Amino acid sequence: MWFHRSRLPPDLRDALRAAERAARPPLHRRIAARIRAVARMPLLAWLMLAVLLGFGAWKAGLLGDGVAITGPSTPRSIARTTLRASVVDGDTLAAGSERLRINGIDAPEMAQSCERAGTTYPCGRMAREAMAAILGSGTVACEILGADQYGRRIARCRNEAGQDIAAELVRQGWAIAFRRFSLDYVGQEAEARRARRGIWEGRFEEPDAFRARTRSGAAP
Repeated sequence: MWFHRSRLPPDLRDALRAAERAARPPLHRRIAARIRAVARMPLLAWLMLAVLLGFGAWKAGLLGDGVAITGPSTPRSIARTTLRASVVDGDTLAAGSERLRINGIDAPEMAQSCERAGTTYPCGRMAREAMAAILGSGTVACEILGADQYGRRIARCRNEAGQDIAAELVRQGWAIAFRRFSLDYVGQEAEARRARRGIWEGRFEEPDAFRARTRSGAAP
């Protein structure tokens, strides 16, 4: 327009705006026109849109919390320490007043019994004895991975010989891979099962199921 609208008299400006509004299609018609335009998009455009949306969702899942949420995995170490520890049970150590829950495994509870050759035996106490033998002198190098709801540190530890104590206990058949939290020791569990070592020699109830049945709310 060759003249500036602000220079027009107020009455003329109002009349011009009213004419423009009258000439503009209603809102519902504008929306319908846009829907028709989208519906006429070629198949290739739809495919490209689907790919872009899928990539965005994958990227959000991968980067939302800094890790891909694809299942159980071992958390990153937040601290490393060397300490002297004693055995509480097959998957828990004591270092002074602190408790260390060994990551990725679940051993029979101290009160738990298993079965082999038609008789029961105290597999919980035997798991504790096996852990004590693996621990040796009691000096362990641990990676602290966090803490659980019971106030225990979650740890991955090696003995003086450099053995991953969790891996060795599972390999000997006195603990199972705690798949709910980690898949690190699935291979050692499969080896123990094939060789029928430890609790795999007979029948046993998984520790998690034993706790749920006998001590609801007990620490794993």
